[in-house]
Amino acid sequence: MAIITVKLSQLRLSPLNSRRVKPSAIDSMADDIAAHGLLQNLVVYEEDDLFWVFAGGRRYRALKELVKRKKVSNSDLFPVEMRTKEEAIELSYAENAAREDMHPADAIRAFAGMRDIGMDPSDIAARFGYSESHVARMLRLSALNPKLIDILAKDQLTIDAAKALTLTGDHAEQMRVFKASNGQAHTIRRMLTEEKLTTQSGEFLFVGRDAYADQGGTITPDLFSQGDGGYADQPEIVQELAEAKLDALAADYRAIGWFEVGATISQPYDLYNKGYLYPGEREPSETEAARLAELDAEMEAIAEAEGEDSDRIEPLMAEREAITDALRFYNAEQKAIGGVALWIERDGSLGKRIYRAKAEKKPKAGGAQGGPAPLYPNSLFADLTRIKTQIVQEAVAADPALALDIMLDSLAGQLLHGAHSYQMAIEVQAKTVTTDVPDELMATSDVRPVEDMMATRFASIPAQGRFEAIRAMSSEDKMALLAGLVAMTVDGTVFAGGCPGQRHHQFEQIARASGVDVAARWSAPIALFDKMRRAALIDLLREECGAPSAENCATIKKKSDLAVNVSERLPAHWLPAPMQIGAFDQPEGEADDFDPDMDDADSEAEDMTDEMA
Repeated sequence: MAIITVKLSQLRLSPLNSRRVKPSAIDSMADDIAAHGLLQNLVVYEEDDLFWVFAGGRRYRALKELVKRKKVSNSDLFPVEMRTKEEAIELSYAENAAREDMHPADAIRAFAGMRDIGMDPSDIAARFGYSESHVARMLRLSALNPKLIDILAKDQLTIDAAKALTLTGDHAEQMRVFKASNGQAHTIRRMLTEEKLTTQSGEFLFVGRDAYADQGGTITPDLFSQGDGGYADQPEIVQELAEAKLDALAADYRAIGWFEVGATISQPYDLYNKGYLYPGEREPSETEAARLAELDAEMEAIAEAEGEDSDRIEPLMAEREAITDALRFYNAEQKAIGGVALWIERDGSLGKRIYRAKAEKKPKAGGAQGGPAPLYPNSLFADLTRIKTQIVQEAVAADPALALDIMLDSLAGQLLHGAHSYQMAIEVQAKTVTTDVPDELMATSDVRPVEDMMATRFASIPAQGRFEAIRAMSSEDKMALLAGLVAMTVDGTVFAGGCPGQRHHQFEQIARASGVDVAARWSAPIALFDKMRRAALIDLLREECGAPSAENCATIKKKSDLAVNVSERLPAHWLPAPMQIGAFDQPEGEADDFDPDMDDADSEAEDMTDEMA
C-alpha cells in the first residue's frame, strides 16, 4: 500500500467498483470538494499505464464535474492510494457495504449546530452532500426535547413519531405525549390535535385565517405539512365566526323575500327529500349580448392559435359563465314558496340549494323568520338515535315473547304483505346492527351492547355442532337466545343525511311495546352539549326553560361554559327529542303508504323531524 500523486487525466472509473448504480448528489459532492479540498484519497490499481478507481467513485465523478466548471484541470495532481487488482473487488465491496447515511439524530444535532453559527440550509446542503429539503427537515426536528433526540438516537422513536411531536413546542408536553402514546405517530398526532381544528377544514377555510387571527385565534403550525398548514387552537372561535357569517348570508336571502332560509355548518340531512325549484331565464340585454359575442369570438381565436387548453381561455370562460348565471332568476312568486339551504362545503366554499318549501308550514313560535336552525348536527342526531336503539335492544333482549312477535311481524310483513326489508325495524338477514357511539356520550349510562351480553351468556354454543346444541337447550334458554338475537337486529338509527321513514315508525312501536324508560337508562352528559352549536343551545334553553333563562345564558362568551350552564338548567330526566319514545311516529295510513322515493312527502313525521331538528 502506497500513496502517490497522479494526474486526473490518468484516472478512470474501474469496472470492478461494487456500486454499479450511478450515485446521486454529485453536484453537492463537487461543492464540498471545492470548499474543503479532497479530504479522502481515491483508491486505485494500475493497469495499462492508467490508474483505475475502485473506491471513491463519487469523489472521482465530482472531480470531473469540477473540470467542467473550470475549477480544476485534467493535469492537476491528486493523491491516490495504490492497491493490487486482486484486492480491488474485496475492498470495493467493503467500502460500499460499510458506508451508511448519517443517523437522523446525529444529523439533527449537527445541522442545528451549524445553523446556530450562521449557516443556512442551502450552505449546509452544498457543503455536506445532502439535499436542501433533507437539511430543512432535520432542522425542523431540532425543536424536539433534547431527551427525545437521545431516544431517537437509540431507535426507540421513529422519524414519523418525531415529526408528529413537533406539533407542540412545549418540551414537557412532548415528553408526556410520547410516553402516553407508546411512541405511535398516529396516536401522538391525535392527542396533540384532538381539541383543535385543522386549517384545511371547511369551516376554517370559510372563515379565513385573517378573520380568525383578528379575534385572537392562534395556530399551531404543522412543520411537515405542505404550505402553511396547521391547527387552529381555538375551534370555538372558528365555529362562532362561521355561524355569524352564515347567519348574515341567510339574512340577505330573507331580505329579498325567500319564504324559508336555513344556514348550517354541514349540509342538512333531509335536503335530498326536498323538491327542486328551477329558475326562469331572461333574454340578455344589448350590452350583455354584445359582450357574450366578443367573448365567444376571442375564445375561438385563442383556441385556433394556441389550442383549446390555453390558459388564456379560462378567465374568459369564467366571465361568460358569470354573465349567463345573471340571466337566471327566481321571481317573487317562487321566492314566496321557495327555500334556500346554505352550508359549508369541505373546501370552504358556500354550499347552496334552492328547493320548494311547504308554504303551509309556518315559522315555529319563538323562531327566526324562515324557520329555526337545527338543534342537533347530523352526526349527533345519528348518535342519539343509536343510543336509543341500544336501550330498546336491551329491552327486547329481556322480553322473549316480544322478540317472537317482532320476528313474526317482520316475516309476515315481507312474505304475506309484500313489504320490503328496508321498511322493517329488524334485519332478518341476520346482520348485526352497529350502534357504536363516542364514549363521552355514554359517560352517564351503564347500557351494554346486546352482542356483548350474548357473547358472554351463550359462549358455550359451538360453531361446529351448533344445531345439535340448540336442539338440546331448554325452552327457557331457547327463548332467551331468540330474544337476544332478534334484539341485535333491531335498528332505529336515523343515519346522518337520512330521513325518518316507515322503519323508524315501526321501531317506535317496538320501543313502546317494550315499556322501556329511556331516561332511566341514559341521561345527557356534558359532551352532548359540547357537540351542539351555540345558537342551538340558546334555542334549547328557550324551549325548555323559557326566554329569561335563554337571554341570561346568551351573554356567556365561552362555548364550554355555556354547555355547562345549559346542562345544569335543564329539567331532570330531560331527553333530546330524537331519543323520546314516539319521536318518529306516523299515522298508520301514511306509514303503510310510505314511499322513500317521493320528493315531496307531506307527513306528520316529517313535521316532527323538522321540529326536532
